[in-house]
Amino acid sequence: MNGRGLTLVNAAGCLVLGLLLILQWHKERALDGRIQDLKVSLVAAQDQHAAARERAEVLEREQQMLKESIGSLQQAAEQSGKQLAERDGQVSELQTQVAALNQQVATLDAQLKTWQSAVSLRDDRIRSLNTDLTSARRRLDDAIAKLKAAR
Repeated sequence: MNGRGLTLVNAAGCLVLGLLLILQWHKERALDGRIQDLKVSLVAAQDQHAAARERAEVLEREQQMLKESIGSLQQAAEQSGKQLAERDGQVSELQTQVAALNQQVATLDAQLKTWQSAVSLRDDRIRSLNTDLTSARRRLDDAIAKLKAAR
């Protein structure tokens, strides 16, 4: 090969190498763009992950608060149930006492009627005796007046 052929081969090799460099450069540029897109996607995904984690923590706290609230409501319901049972017992006891008092009132009413009739009979007898006493007093006064007149 002469000098001119070698120069042509060398020029063709340089051209091929230049084309390879340009292709490699385009490829690297495309890959750099893709890497940037992936980095942006990664940051967005990390932000979403952080937001999701925060939301999960908030939901867990709310869940814990709800559990505590439900627990306190259950305790309050149990305590209210116990108080209601105690009050039911007190109500039944009071109802028993009211029934006993009603019986006593009925008995007292019967005794009152008996006493009223006895007092009425006594009053009638007193009136009768008062009438007899008044009549006896008049006779006594007449007898005393006759005795005085006879002296």
